[in-house]
Amino acid sequence: MSKTRHTPFCIICGENFSSTVKPSKEHIIPEALGNEKLVTYCVCEKCNNDLGSNVDSYLTDYILVKMIRKVKLEKDKDLQIFDSTMTDDKGDKYRITNQGPEIYPNVNIDEEKQHVNIEAASLEEGKRVARSILKRRLNKNKEEIEEILSDPSRFIKGETQYAKVGVFKQDAKLDFARFKLAAIKIAYEYAVERLGESYTTDENAAILRAYLKSGREGKKEFTEDEYKVISERCRCEDHFDEVTKKTVDWYRSLTDGQEIKYMICIGRDVSDNLICCIRILDTKLLAFTVFLSANASNYLSGGKGYISFVLNDNSLFEV
Repeated sequence: MSKTRHTPFCIICGENFSSTVKPSKEHIIPEALGNEKLVTYCVCEKCNNDLGSNVDSYLTDYILVKMIRKVKLEKDKDLQIFDSTMTDDKGDKYRITNQGPEIYPNVNIDEEKQHVNIEAASLEEGKRVARSILKRRLNKNKEEIEEILSDPSRFIKGETQYAKVGVFKQDAKLDFARFKLAAIKIAYEYAVERLGESYTTDENAAILRAYLKSGREGKKEFTEDEYKVISERCRCEDHFDEVTKKTVDWYRSLTDGQEIKYMICIGRDVSDNLICCIRILDTKLLAFTVFLSANASNYLSGGKGYISFVLNDNSLFEV
């Protein structure tokens, strides 16, 4: 995974690298999931940016994944999981904070009487909203605004009130095609990094690449046939689950009990298919098996395979 070692072309779009099409540092596992070590320089800058916006983001920003990130990653301990503004089942609007839901500022303006009534979560917020309304809607100048806001009789200070009733709903619907496509990206890039440029000529690699290109270009809806192709090539499970557990326990015993943050391995199944197993943040929701090729023997000799671990301290082990 050296900056100087890369294919002569972008492994996503196929453009040859040049002075205008440059290789870039692409995180095989999205950087948003805390990955700093597993990278490749075989993707051009444009594909890198587009994959991040249109493929990786669907995985990293899915609500259940954001919950996992908040628990597992120190950098995401303050991550906003829910929408910043939500409406409850009674139609009341709230701002969602890490401390809980706060009533959203409720403003009533009588321009004829030059009267403004504001209900806000705090006196400071009420004054902020009032200052904006007085300037933009009632055309008050700075001196007039400050005179109005300096009069304590105009304000009633109360404690911040959090929602005690009402039901909030957050969409957690999962598009499995887009979710799995993000895993396919991880497996495809890792396969090229470990197996070399020759893997890009594999028949199945061409299929994976075609779907990644469509995802990179912003495709968000897949037909039933397209979904079938994606699902045939990616399962939400770890094919080597029992082996993975034993390996994780073994490495934990060698590293003073450190947890394994990420693990990717390439091996063969009983039918000599080449597969890639992915486990992210040690959770089953982020465990995948991706079909890479129907001919494992073309890439693996004997019982040989490839495996990469990243521990919680970000140290990388590869065999």
